[in-house]
Parts: sequence; C-alpha cells; structure tokens
Amino acid sequence: MKSSIFQPLSLAIGLRYAGARGDNRFASFISLFSTFGIAIGVMALIIVSSVMNGFEGQLKNRILGVIPHAVITQDAGRLADWSHWAPALSALPGVVAVAPLVRGEAMVQGRGQLAAVMLQGIDPDHYPADDLLRQSMGVDRLASLKPGSFNVILGAALARKLDVLPGDKVRLLSAEGSRFTPMGRMPSQRLFTVSGTFEVGADVDDQVVVVNLDDARRLLRYPANTVTGLRVWMLDAFAVGELARRLPDASLQQQDWRQERGELFRAVAMEKQIMGLMLVLIIMVAAFNILSALVMVVLDKQGEVAILRTMGMQRATVLRIFMIQGAWSGMLGALIGSLLGVLLALFINPLLQLLGLNLYMTAGGVGLPVHIVPSQILLITSGALLISFLATLYPAYRATQIRPAEALRYE
Repeated sequence: MKSSIFQPLSLAIGLRYAGARGDNRFASFISLFSTFGIAIGVMALIIVSSVMNGFEGQLKNRILGVIPHAVITQDAGRLADWSHWAPALSALPGVVAVAPLVRGEAMVQGRGQLAAVMLQGIDPDHYPADDLLRQSMGVDRLASLKPGSFNVILGAALARKLDVLPGDKVRLLSAEGSRFTPMGRMPSQRLFTVSGTFEVGADVDDQVVVVNLDDARRLLRYPANTVTGLRVWMLDAFAVGELARRLPDASLQQQDWRQERGELFRAVAMEKQIMGLMLVLIIMVAAFNILSALVMVVLDKQGEVAILRTMGMQRATVLRIFMIQGAWSGMLGALIGSLLGVLLALFINPLLQLLGLNLYMTAGGVGLPVHIVPSQILLITSGALLISFLATLYPAYRATQIRPAEALRYE
C-alpha cells in the first residue's frame, strides 16, 4: 500500500479525489469556486502591485530627479571648501555624481503674478549628463546658465502661471540675503532673464527655478567659494540612509529628500500595503472555501478511507491524500492567477484603451505606469500556495481520525 506503479499512492489517490468527488456536487462547486477565488485574488494582487510599483517608480524618477537625493553641508547649512570634500564623497559606494549647489527659498515675480519657489544654483560643468533636468530641458538651455548672465530656467507650470516666455524678465527675491536699509529690512532681489523651461510631469514643475551657481551666490549674498552644500546623486535614492553613515568626516551633515518628500513616499508605501492586505483577504476567503470543501469531501469519503485503513494504509498516507487534494485547488488557482495577472499587467493599457477607459494618461500619453518585479510575483504565488496548504491541515487531520469500524457500521 505504499506506492503504485507510476507514482506514490497518496499522490495518485489525492489527484483522483481532486478530479472527481463522487455525488457531492456541492463540495465540487465550493472547491471550484475556491480555485477561481484564489486565481482572482492572485491576479488582482499582481496587477495592483505592478501598477503601484510603476507609480512609485515614476514619482521616484520625476520628483527625485529634480529634488536633490542628498545635500552634504556643515554647520549653519553652508559648506566653504566644497572642492576638498567632493572627491571623498564621489568615492562612496552608491554615489553616482557630486556637484556644488546653492539653494534657498525665494519668490519669483512675473507679469503681475508672484509665486514661492525653491531656488537652485548649479554649475552646468559639474552636472551629470544623465540627470533628468538636463535631459528634459536639453544641453543648450543648461549651458545658458553662465556666471554673470543672470539667466533662469523655470518649470513649465510655473512659467504658465507667471505668463512668461523665454526672453522675458522675472524678478527673484530672497529674504535670506536681505539687508537693513533706512526703509527697513529689504529682501535681496535681482532681475533674471528666462532662458528656458523644463517639464518632468510632477509638482516640481511649479516649484523649482534653476540659475547659475555664482548668480545664486550673489543673490543670497554668500561669501566667495561658499555653497549650501554638495549635491549627491545616488544610484538608489532610497539608500540615502546608508550614505549618512559613511560620511568621511564628523563635521559633515546630511540633508536629503526625506525631509521634503518623505511624507509623500511614506503615503504611497502605506497605500501599497493596505491595498495588498485587502487583496490577501480575498485569497484567505478562497482558502477558507478550500477548507470547507475538503471537510465535506472527508465526510463523503469516510467509507473509502475506512476500507483503505483496514487494508493497512497508514495515517500519514491518509493525511497526505487529503492535503494533496486540497493543495491541488490552491496550486491550480495560484498558477492561473499568476499567469493571468502578468499578462493583464503587461497589456493593461491596450485593454483600457480598447474598453475606452483612459483612467490615467501620463505626459507622454502612455497610460498607467506598470513595473513587474519577478521576485514580487514569486512571493505572491508562494504566499497563495502556503495559505492554501495551511487550509488543508485541519480537514486532512480529521480524515486520519476516522475509525474504520464506526465508518463501515452502516455501509
């Protein structure tokens, strides 16, 4: 009774029970329903996770492509000898590029409009070639930011709000460089010429202005050769915590994107977790249906189990039979759901266009951002299989407690 000709006995009987459950049509229906429930849950979880990954990646690339990943500075938020620290920071693991940066809060005035902005003073010669800003505005526009030119590059949304075009004049005002005069405390201000715009498809298009490093230093009245800090581009912007622990000197301080945009990314991460939990509950409900169906099958097969036990079948073999039968439904549902989930995630935008549901259109018109992570797919499928397997333990254990004499009394 330990094995059949082609496969283990427990596997052969378990698969046979999974394919045909006698006259108990209700148990068959519940088992089929649970298989579809697991498939739908896995499919929905893969699709939602892939879309949320896409949104998170899009936010990461667009917003953190303009907002500095990290700024290394010293006391009072300034760095005097930045050229001394640049080589040491560039050599740290995960650092892609390092460049001097002068930044501060400012106001920009256009044609009757006034807006609060974050001023960034940069040196185009030290700017990395693959930076998002350089790519979005072009090399020529960035090269227009020459020392003493007092040119400024605005976000496209900000330029529309101020009603200005390239070649127009705007006034930048900063309280950081203010001075006392007989008229009171006056902010530092200067006329700048709009030399171009950039657009990355995020809210930073309405919040950031870029000028030359020396021009920003003069506006904010920084001493010569002094900058706010060294801007650091990371290979992974989410690894800025590791950077803080590897700074080459105790006098250096780190300011990073988490102080400005941390709440946004924490909200996205929390939303992913909550939506994932809701979809996992669908899988758990389907697994509970597997348990219910398996309990009914055990009751329906009491006579057959009793006969097998009288023929010498061990309790462990009976346990494996019903575990295999229940796990088969979960495995079938998980595999079908994984396959459909990946296919629908890959073709979700053409499908939405076919149905006329343009729920989200990016600036490029490519629809929902989708990023499929293979390890995540494997984790979801494995989790569904594990939940299905755990649902079989109790019914399979009950099957091992069947007493042959009592079960065959009325047969």
